[in-house]
Amino acid sequence: MGLFPEFNEKKTIQNVRKFFSNEKRYPRICRNAWMDGIKSQVNDVTGIRGSRKGNGSEKMMIYYAECARAKQAVEKAISACSVGSQDILNWHHVKQLTVAETKLHINHHLGHSTFKDADEVACLEFAEACDRISTQMNCNLEILPLFLVIPMPGAHKKEITGKNQ
Repeated sequence: MGLFPEFNEKKTIQNVRKFFSNEKRYPRICRNAWMDGIKSQVNDVTGIRGSRKGNGSEKMMIYYAECARAKQAVEKAISACSVGSQDILNWHHVKQLTVAETKLHINHHLGHSTFKDADEVACLEFAEACDRISTQMNCNLEILPLFLVIPMPGAHKKEITGKNQ
């Protein structure tokens, strides 16, 4: 093993694509991240005065705050990628434009590479950046999973990754 661990590129790319396209992942994070996690109709979230057992308001505020942190980590990870990859990630994955629509916005960055190749590079850049940034920001892995699929040393089929996308 060298300075940088080898990872399964194909599965890593699949993880990134599933994350953005799965309605229960990135779109849900965006919906729940509004107002930086502050969403309470009640001033009391301490659980002391008139609150139910388990204090659902506090749990929801924490969840919204974690979604806001995950959204911020995704945005930072995208901004850490190359300009062409940022365009592909923003237009095709975040905004969910078709390949044809995305190409209209990014042709000046592709050069001689095909969209498929550029998309794969974008996914890999994002996976590396997002895993690092989400770890630094202490993001909840159930909300923002790790994307890199790293083969375990000495194992033929076992791999290390975050939760299923």
